[in-house]
Amino acid sequence: MCRIRLSKEELAMFKDKAKAYQSISAMVRNAVNDFDDKHKKNKAQALTEMVGLYKKYQQQLAWLGGNFNQTVKRANELAIGNELKPDFFEKTLFPQVGEITKMLKNIKSEQTKIVRKLTDI
Repeated sequence: MCRIRLSKEELAMFKDKAKAYQSISAMVRNAVNDFDDKHKKNKAQALTEMVGLYKKYQQQLAWLGGNFNQTVKRANELAIGNELKPDFFEKTLFPQVGEITKMLKNIKSEQTKIVRKLTDI
C-alpha cells in the first residue's frame, strides 16, 4: 500500500484526469507505465521532431514554390513571344530548380532519420 499527500487542487486535478479510468489508482499505474516505457517516449519524441520538420520547411517550401511558379510563368510568356533564350534557363530557371531539389533532399533525409527512430524503437 502506498499513500501520497495531495493538496485540494492536486486532488481535483487527479480526479478530473482520472475520469477516463476506473479509478485514480488505475490512472496513476497507467501514467507510471507510460513514463517508464522508453518506446513510447522515443516515439513521442520522433513525432515531435516530425512536426518540427514540417514547421521548419513549410515557409521555405511555400516561398520556393511561389518563386518557381513565377519563373515558369515568365518562361511561358517568353516562349509565346519567341524570346526564350538559353540564358534564361541558366540564370533563372536552373538555380530555382537547384534550390528546390536541395531543400527536398534535406527534407527527405531528415524524414528518413525520424522514420528510423519510429520504426527501430
